Amino acid sequence: MLPPDIFADPPPNAFLLAIDRWRERGEIPYKVLMRILEENYQRNVGPFVPQLRQYEAFSSKVYGELMPSLVYEMLKHTRLDENSLFLDLGCGVGNVVAQASLQTGCRSYGIECMETPARIASRMLPQFKARCRMWGVNVGEIELEHGDMLKSKRVDELIPQADVVLVNNKVFDDWLNENLRPKFLDLKEGAIVISLRPFVSSLNARVTERNVDDISTIFDVTERTFASGSVSWADTGGSYYVHRVDRAGYSEIRKRFESSRGTRSTRRTR
Repeated sequence: MLPPDIFADPPPNAFLLAIDRWRERGEIPYKVLMRILEENYQRNVGPFVPQLRQYEAFSSKVYGELMPSLVYEMLKHTRLDENSLFLDLGCGVGNVVAQASLQTGCRSYGIECMETPARIASRMLPQFKARCRMWGVNVGEIELEHGDMLKSKRVDELIPQADVVLVNNKVFDDWLNENLRPKFLDLKEGAIVISLRPFVSSLNARVTERNVDDISTIFDVTERTFASGSVSWADTGGSYYVHRVDRAGYSEIRKRFESSRGTRSTRRTR
């Protein structure tokens, strides 16, 4: 049936109007975000899940995923925006990198050493961008690399620029965790490292003369909990750790120790 006036402007598209409102607010509604991420995962990752389960057991190469709901909570507290840089060291199939750029508009980079997830990630990325265009939503720039996070020149270039670094190090061995820590010395003030295991020897430990030179003393660490069903490798809840670079606070503590050492040295020479 034709409208009364066939030359009249068509009624506004409700879906496009909704997208305009999301853009004005600068935030995609949670349910829409989860819908896009689920569609992307089922289409581009789901068919390859059996391949992802073929890994070396009890090694740093065990594959595990953070669920989108947990990643959403992690990112919500970081205040990432379109001017920010997010790094995922050990990005797997790239699902967290994709979510960060869609949820916050930030620029994202991920690196993965294992062949299978890295290959899936490279295939997923153009499909994810196409899906975002189909939904009419903007997504930040995404860069993926297949390589070793400890040897990558690109990681070394981006670490000083990073605002947030995610390391899903739940199954990393001690050697890998220890060799990652020196890289964090290049992080800028206020940058955040989120991990599943802390990069400090003990939480809220008092800085003493014995540990004042430890790399991890530049971090102010907060432990946060997550609910059951938030990770792929366990049905129970757990904790993750937010490390914020606080060199100013560390500098004040170090000055006090150096002053104390100088005072004791002066007393001994008298």
